[in-house]
Amino acid sequence: MSTQQGRDGLSMPFGTLPDAWPDRLDFRRPWHLWQFLRKTLLRRLDRVHLPENLPLRVPLPKYLLLEFHNLPNGNYSKKITHGYSTGFDIAMRGEMQHGRALLANALTGCQRVLDVGCGAGPSTAALKATGIPDVTGLDASPYLLQHAAQRYPGLPFIQGLAEDTRLPSNSYDGISACFLFHELPPRYGDAAFAECARLLMPGGRLAILEPGAEQYHNGNWKMCRKYGWRGIYFRALAHFVFDPYLAAWHHRDVRASLERAGFDLLEDRGVFPSRLIVARKR
Repeated sequence: MSTQQGRDGLSMPFGTLPDAWPDRLDFRRPWHLWQFLRKTLLRRLDRVHLPENLPLRVPLPKYLLLEFHNLPNGNYSKKITHGYSTGFDIAMRGEMQHGRALLANALTGCQRVLDVGCGAGPSTAALKATGIPDVTGLDASPYLLQHAAQRYPGLPFIQGLAEDTRLPSNSYDGISACFLFHELPPRYGDAAFAECARLLMPGGRLAILEPGAEQYHNGNWKMCRKYGWRGIYFRALAHFVFDPYLAAWHHRDVRASLERAGFDLLEDRGVFPSRLIVARKR
């Protein structure tokens, strides 16, 4: 059994995860292929079904048990999370490498960073590559964390929630969140901001990368005039992929939310197709 040990003595048995129903799909069988395509292309989405013996350090709330991003069983199967974690950067046309570098640069000088919503680990690895001595990745999905542990065996990963990490207070001087907050219902987003403030030392920094709002709100013509084919592509992607809380995120007053949680906003700018937000804990 393989495990990945966290800095706080926490571990997950990433090598022993049970199969979920998509792991039993055989795409050579027409019915199995149809089950996959009806969700990914036709968006016939349902609730996630977790295997009974799935090991969880922190239980999953109901809002996570949706088939986000048109994925059969969402982020909770070996086969689908492997495809998603490899295909996401392809779908984003290489833009995520630039975005992760911006996140890492925003936390330059930090000594201990928690990467919240790390997924399969590329943002955690980007932070470590900048020279930050102590970086830990945290995500809700053990399946994504299994891929992270396999791809980046020198880094620690633990299962947890952005709003309920169950980690010690004042234990980090930096927190990173890459494409996370738009996937949280508003009240859970508020709770996640408060949790970040609890985890950070005074003066600690929070760096957030999220999808930009303009491809969600603007029409094809305006996007084409400003960005060419890339504008049309990212507009189509924003409207095709199922993200139930995306509109609420784009309407959120981020400055006010951060201030209520105890942060001062340092930076909020568009870096198409993303948005970079940096704040400091008071």
